[in-house]
This record gives sequence, structure tokens and C-alpha cells, in this order.
Amino acid sequence: MSREERSRTGLYALSVLALASAVLTGMMLWPFVKPVTFALVLAVAFEPLYERLLRWLRSTAAAALAATLVIVLLVLAPLVLVVVHIMQEAGGLYQELAQHTPQQGGWAAWLASLVEQPVQWMAQRTGLPAPDVRAAMLDQAQNVVKLLGSWGAALLTNVTATIGNALLSLFILFFLFLEGPKIRDGIYAWSPLERDKTAALLGAIRESIVANFHGMAAVAVTQGALTSLGFLLAGVPGPVFWGAVAAVCSLIPVIGTAAVWLPAAAILLFQGAWGKALFLVLWGAVAVGMSDNFVRPWVLSGRTGMSGLVIFFALMGGLQVFGAIGLFAGPVIVSAAAAVFRMLREQYAEAAISSPAAEAGRSGPASPPA
Repeated sequence: MSREERSRTGLYALSVLALASAVLTGMMLWPFVKPVTFALVLAVAFEPLYERLLRWLRSTAAAALAATLVIVLLVLAPLVLVVVHIMQEAGGLYQELAQHTPQQGGWAAWLASLVEQPVQWMAQRTGLPAPDVRAAMLDQAQNVVKLLGSWGAALLTNVTATIGNALLSLFILFFLFLEGPKIRDGIYAWSPLERDKTAALLGAIRESIVANFHGMAAVAVTQGALTSLGFLLAGVPGPVFWGAVAAVCSLIPVIGTAAVWLPAAAILLFQGAWGKALFLVLWGAVAVGMSDNFVRPWVLSGRTGMSGLVIFFALMGGLQVFGAIGLFAGPVIVSAAAAVFRMLREQYAEAAISSPAAEAGRSGPASPPA
């Protein structure tokens, strides 16, 4: 075997080994995609904070640790306080109900008396006998209880997984701050694109992530204000406080502001104010919950330059494919794709301008000899 053939064979073998190692590495890293992605998002969004701390502390390790601790205080600490407060409220509500229901003859008798008013209202409107309406409502209530039980089990699993991913994200975040310049230089070194095109692509991704953070803040303020308004209209005490709690809860994946208005609606229902409870549920599900679909695309379209419709599909598609992290991944993927296609179009335009035919057309016909 000649030296050239041996070299070609070695290249093929290295290519196969590289592909196999990439697949195996991807399989090992796949379970950590969500915490890694979340850590990358936080690292990009809080990069100005890290740079400012680095100028003050003059140590990359100290600045990385300080930035990570600040993020914990800004993001995780309020979430923990809110969750603890909600659990305390739920425990107090359960104790109050446990003391109240024996006076009414037990849970079954209390629930029957609770639904008596809506039963009579439904019987008058529909013309059906009240016992039939009562039986239908109790049957639906049992189905709702079963559904809530399954949701509660799934929610507990999601919360546990979310806490574990959050702790892992903080660990990764520290090293992203610490090794950020080396990672950026490695991207430039391994990128097949020219340095300016790689920088433009990274800039588009960074701008999309920062815009997502601004959209998240706008959604939190909007949903907090709408929750306060709903509590005020329903006569729930402390609407301003609970609006602030709802703004913090809007950052929680899956649960969101329902952690605030749903228990409040349950309390109103237990107190017999079923009309206010129904209003609060509709207000929370429609006005508060759907505001995310309008506020976030509006903010993102103003910063990323993409139309609101494209942003909407990027958010919804990312949510369907990647889950909660897709609210960040969707717009980032679309922004990166737009930047890549823009570079490709510019590349083709440059190739067309520099082609021999174009050069000949610019030079024009040769002048005749004198």
C-alpha cells in the first residue's frame, strides 16, 4: 500500500471514529440538554453583569461565582419564597375546611350544600329536575377530582425534575462564565465560516436570547397586573400582593400564574361564592393565560426584526417540540436560520458579482485599434 493510499485509509478511519464518537457523546449529553440550554440562556442574558463584576473583582473565578450567586438571588430565591408561601396558604385552607366540614355533616354533605344554589339555577334554566342536575354535577365533580389528582402527580414529578435541572444549570452556568472566552475562541476556531460571519451568527443568537428575556419580563409585568385586576374585581383581599406573586409565578414552567388564581378560585368556591370563582377561573385562563401569546411576540418582533406571526409560530413550535425551554429555543432557532439564509444570499450575490461573465459585462467591449 502506497503512502497516499495509507493516508486516505487513515482519513476514512478517523472520519468513522469521529462520527461514532460524536454519536456516543450526543447520546450521553442528551439527558442534560435542558439544563445546558437553560444555563446557556442565563449566561448570555447576564453576560453584562458578569463583565461588570469582572472589572470590579479582577478575578474570573470570583466574578463567575458572584454572578451565579446574584442570579440565584434574583431568580431562584423569589420562586422558592412564593412556593413556600403558597404551600402555607394551602395548608391553612385545608385546616380551615377540616374544622368547618364536621359542622356541616362531613365533606359529602358540605359539598352537596355548596352546589345546591347552582343546581337550582341550572334546573330553572334548563327545566330538568333538580336531582338529575345535582347527580350530573356531582358526577362531573368526581371526574374533575380524578383529573386534578393525575395533574397533581404529574406536577409533583415536574417540580422535582425542575429543581434538579435548576441546580445542575447553576453548576454549568458557573463554568460557562468562567470559561466563556475560551468557548468563544473555540467556536471561532472550529467554525467553517469566516470569522465575521461566525460573529454575525452568534450576534443574532445573542440578540434573540436577550429579546426573549425582555419578553419574559414584559409577560411577568402584564400577567401580574391582570391578576391584580382580576382579584380586585372578584373581591379577593390583597390584589396588589397577589399580582406581584403572580408576576414571579409566571416564570415557573407549566404552572405559571395558575398557582395564584386557581387556589383563590377554590377558596371562593368553598366559601359559596361560585359566581366569583367561575369569573376568576375564566379571567385567569383567558385574560391572564392568553396574554403571553400576544405580549411576548410583540416584544420579540420589536427587537429581532421578525414579524409577529413568525415569532408566534416560533414560540408555539418551540413549545411543542422542546417543552418549556422551547419558548427560548424556538425564536433562537428561527433567528439563526434567518441569519444563515441571509449570509447564503450574500454569498451567492458576491459569487455572481465576481464571476467571469459579470467581470466581462462590467469591462464592456474592447475598444477598436487606432
